[in-house]
Amino acid sequence: MKTEVYPILWTRDVGKLADWGIAVLDLKESWRAPGSDGQIEHAELLWGSGKVSVNIAKGDNTGPAGIALRVDDRRRVDQLYARAQDAGASISQPLAESRVAYGFTVMDNDGNQWWVNAETGFLDELR
Repeated sequence: MKTEVYPILWTRDVGKLADWGIAVLDLKESWRAPGSDGQIEHAELLWGSGKVSVNIAKGDNTGPAGIALRVDDRRRVDQLYARAQDAGASISQPLAESRVAYGFTVMDNDGNQWWVNAETGFLDELR
């Protein structure tokens, strides 16, 4: 039996949010599923071996979420930061290094915060 944990984002425009993740953060699309009216209701975005489920909001179940995208090295963080800037994305936390990680945070149109980071090694001492 397969078990996993993955984030789910609820949005009024699944296609727009999926396109944003692809353009700004280099996420890969696994699939999109339209509803009976042709509007995209579900999409799955891939990040390495992880995934993010994007779903059409029904009622008031939208709201900001925080998602961490981990990479193996600082160069990839720098590449994605440049990509986000080039795409005109809203950078809510500029590129910086803390004791835990080197990274930045970018906000999508629904207010979700995407933290792109590479660990510094400090957490290995705690694990």
